[in-house]
Amino acid sequence: MPALVDYTRMQRLSDILNRKRWGFGKIIKIRNLWTEIAGDVLAAHTEPVHLKDGTLAVICDSPVWVQQMGVLGPALADKVHKVARIKVDKVEAKFSLNSRPYQRRTPAKRPVVKLNIDPEDVKQIKDPKLRKAVMQLIDS
Repeated sequence: MPALVDYTRMQRLSDILNRKRWGFGKIIKIRNLWTEIAGDVLAAHTEPVHLKDGTLAVICDSPVWVQQMGVLGPALADKVHKVARIKVDKVEAKFSLNSRPYQRRTPAKRPVVKLNIDPEDVKQIKDPKLRKAVMQLIDS
């Protein structure tokens, strides 16, 4: 007969990881709520990675966003407390080329613009190479 497991003595993994010295549960909660805390645009360029001694470390995909985080840091610390109910004293941002390796950003597609040029006007261009190039633009 298999031994009975005493579930009252077992700890949940989340309880172990959420111990004060590790803080995994807190950073996971902040990461899950980051879009709500930081907003869509800022969250797309930043990622909270570590919380220790009241300091939230955030990596950014550009030095410009590091500077923006420096300006918004106090407001974000308050917002983390309001949304996630986790006390953050300050936010430190750093630049990293590998800030969001799991999320591939696709460049925005440029809209196709049809040129509104009258072919009769193009015929008046004296340079034949230029005339041909403009006609190719119109036809594409």
